[in-house]
Order: sequence, then structure tokens, then C-alpha cells
Amino acid sequence: MEEIRKEVRYVGVKENLLFGLANAGQCFSYNMFTGSFLSLFFIKVFGIPNGAVATMLLVLGIWDTINDPIMGGIVDKTHTRYGKLRPYLLFVPIPLAVTTILFWGGPLLLQNTRELTVKIVYMYISYLLWEFFYTLGDVPYWSMSAAISPSPSDRTRAITTARFLSGFIGGIATVVMLPVLIDLSNTGKIGWSLREVFAFSGLISAVFILGLFSLAGLFVKERVVQQVEETSFFDAFRFLGRNKPLLLIILSNALGTVSAVAGVFGAFYYTEVLNLMSWSSVISVIGGVGGLFGMMSISAVKKRYDNRQMAVINKVIPAALGTVAFFCGMRHYDIWYVVIPIIGVKNLLSGVFDAYNSVVSTEMIGDTVDYMEWKTGVRNEGMAFSVLTFVGKLQGRLSTSLGTALLPLIGYFVTEQVQPDGTIETVSNCTQAFGQPTQFWLWAFFTVFPALTSLLSIIPFHFYELKGDRLREIREEMKLRREASAAAANGGATDERG
Repeated sequence: MEEIRKEVRYVGVKENLLFGLANAGQCFSYNMFTGSFLSLFFIKVFGIPNGAVATMLLVLGIWDTINDPIMGGIVDKTHTRYGKLRPYLLFVPIPLAVTTILFWGGPLLLQNTRELTVKIVYMYISYLLWEFFYTLGDVPYWSMSAAISPSPSDRTRAITTARFLSGFIGGIATVVMLPVLIDLSNTGKIGWSLREVFAFSGLISAVFILGLFSLAGLFVKERVVQQVEETSFFDAFRFLGRNKPLLLIILSNALGTVSAVAGVFGAFYYTEVLNLMSWSSVISVIGGVGGLFGMMSISAVKKRYDNRQMAVINKVIPAALGTVAFFCGMRHYDIWYVVIPIIGVKNLLSGVFDAYNSVVSTEMIGDTVDYMEWKTGVRNEGMAFSVLTFVGKLQGRLSTSLGTALLPLIGYFVTEQVQPDGTIETVSNCTQAFGQPTQFWLWAFFTVFPALTSLLSIIPFHFYELKGDRLREIREEMKLRREASAAAANGGATDERG
């Protein structure tokens, strides 16, 4: 019995690395679509009014509530000799790369167009196409983190590698490339307009998608046996309704949506208050150092705290850090040598817990998949991980929509001016609101507002029961079931590493 209980390592170092590199290639593109740059791109580069941008992001956020779970249900219905996840990972990189180029190249293609309707239509179509192909790859990719191995330790290593490499390599777009190019363009040190900067960045993102994201479909294996019983498409949604731990995770993330507005206001804070977008690169690097320490220490920390406890800790401490940062810099928010050290210390410490959260949140979704297999005999990775991707994108879309809508309320406006050569450029203006200058509100919404609202997401974890001895018992029982199933399928051999 002791021999059976010994945990086997199924995933080698090479495959683990390739799985992580694939996520880095995907995130290189996705990071550009986060709140940090998306509102800036639409408003200041594309010249689309705040209201139209906020409305579009709200509409797309609602679409995500339907799109991702539908994709998850389709994935769970897929049965091929290549698996149910790999076919999507093999197909998606090419159309995703093409739609990425088309999206970020929009302002350059339409640079002489003054028709607002044309710009808005292009914005909707290009974004919807990119979103469709991104979902088509993202749901199967994260589902693979649960199907890559029946071993919890293997999964932890795979998720940690993916999160680390996505932060290190995938973050190049928003940590180094875009901020530096934006500053070089604004100061006239390169002969590129902001339109050309974003178009070039989109092209580089496409190269990363083709070069790295393709690795998941080519080299990563599915090892957890698919159920052979045929289930209906709507069964996936019924399973979702019976998965209480997953529903609590969904609720927690939904309550934390408002806190994500920090990403929107961060981009405007650096460009409009400190007048140097590259400060975001410095801060991100500092946060990356904290994240590296978090990735290195997570195994040790997990020996003391379970995932539920860590989920709470990962919210409370960053919230406290954001609040302290606001009060320390509230009187000198426009002086870089005062606020940059404050933000740097905050991000260094927060980076540790952000790293913990990126791994723990994915592991918890995997636990809910095992829970439903234990409870019903059916694995629904597609539906469960569609929730992870959907919630992440919904947070991004709704928070960006909210942040964009708030900009005029705090006195931030953009106007268009026709240049001597006939091209149209956008000019931003900061005024004041509620007795305080716009710059102050950018600082507040960048620091303390998201910190305090993030605490709402802790509430559902009070009712989360997939922890401690109960979780260990479920894992042990599922391990024995899989070994018995594998032995029956392989004529007595239980090693699934091949």
C-alpha cells in the first residue's frame, strides 16, 4: 500500500519548461490588452471618446460571461485521438497572431479617417475576432494544467513555471517594450507616432504567439484519462451548478472586479502626472523581483498554509500595502523621487503575494475539477478553466470600462487636433474634480481605491470547504481510482508517463 501511495512524477523538466514558455508567448499578447494600456490606446491613440470605449468594454465583458463557458462546454465535448485539449492548441496560434496584428494596427490603417463610426466599428470587429481566438486557445491551455498529470506536485510545478515565465517573458511587452517606445515617441527621439508604436508592438506580439504559444500543442501531453461516456453539451453547465467550491471562487473573483481599475489609472498616472511612462517599467521590474521570490518560496509556504488560507492572505496584505502607499504619497503624488520609492516598496512586497495568488488561484480551479470527478465520475476541465479565463477577462473588461468611464468624472479629457500635414492627433487635458486636481484622483484610484475594494473578494472563502483533510482524502481516493483505471486500460501497467 505504501508503494501505491508514493507520488509519481509524470512531467519532465523539458515538457514543464515548454508548457511555461507557451504561456509566456500567449501572455505577451494578452498583457497589451489589459487595463494598463487598452484605455490609453483607444482614447489617446485611436481618438475614440471615453463613453464609446467604456460601452464597448462593458458589452465585451457581458459577451465573455457567455463566450468562455460555451467554449468550456465545447472542450469537454471534444474527443479525439490527440486528446480534447491539444487540437485547439495546435490550431489557434496562426489566427490569433493575425487578429493581434489587425487590432493594434487599426489606428495606423485608419489614421486619416475622421469618421468616428468607422473607428468604432473597426474597434468592435477587431476586438471580437481577437477575443474569439484568444478564448479558443486560453481555455484549453489552462485546462491542460489539470490534465497534464494526476499528481498535485506536477500541477504545482507546471502552473508555477507557466506563471513565472509569463511574468518574465510575457511581461516584456508591458514592462519594457511599450513604456519605453511610448516615451521615445512622446519625446521625439524616434520618428514614430504612437500609432506606429502600437502597430509595431502588435507585430512583435504576433511573433511571440507563433514562436512560443505553439509549443503547448506540439509538445505537451494530456495524461489524465478522459471519460468515455458521452455527455450532452448542457451537462457541462449542470455540473457547474453542482460545483459549490467553483461557484464560490467565481463569486470571489466577481467581488474583486472593481479593484482591477488600478491597471487603468496606472497608465494615465505615469503619463499624465509623472510624465514618463518608463517609470512603470522600473516599478514592474521591482514587482518582478518580489514575484520571483514568491515563486521560489511558494512550495515552502504551502507546507504551512492551505490554498484557502493563502487566498485570504493574498488579498489582505496587498490591500494594507496599497492603503499605506496612498497616505505616504498623498501630499507629494506628483514628485517622482517621493512616490517612486513608495510605489517600488509596495510593488516589491505585493509582488510576492501576487505570485502566490497566480499559482494558488489556478490550483484551486484544478481542485474543483478533481472534486467533481470524485463526486460525479466526470471531469469537466473545459468548463472549470473557462471560468478561470472568463473571470480574468471579465475583470479586465469591466474594470477597464469602469476606469474609462470615471476619467471624465475626475477631470480627464481628450480632444482631437488636425496637424499641418493633415493627420489627426489627440491631445489630453487634466483639470480638477470635487475640489482636487485630476492628478490627485489618478493617484487615489491607482493606490488606495483598488486596495480597499479588493477585500470584498475574501467573503466567499468563509464558506469554502475544499481544504485540509477533506481535500487530502479526495486526492488520495482519486489517485487510487486513476491507478486502477490505468491498470485496467494498460493490462496491469500503471505508469502514465509515456
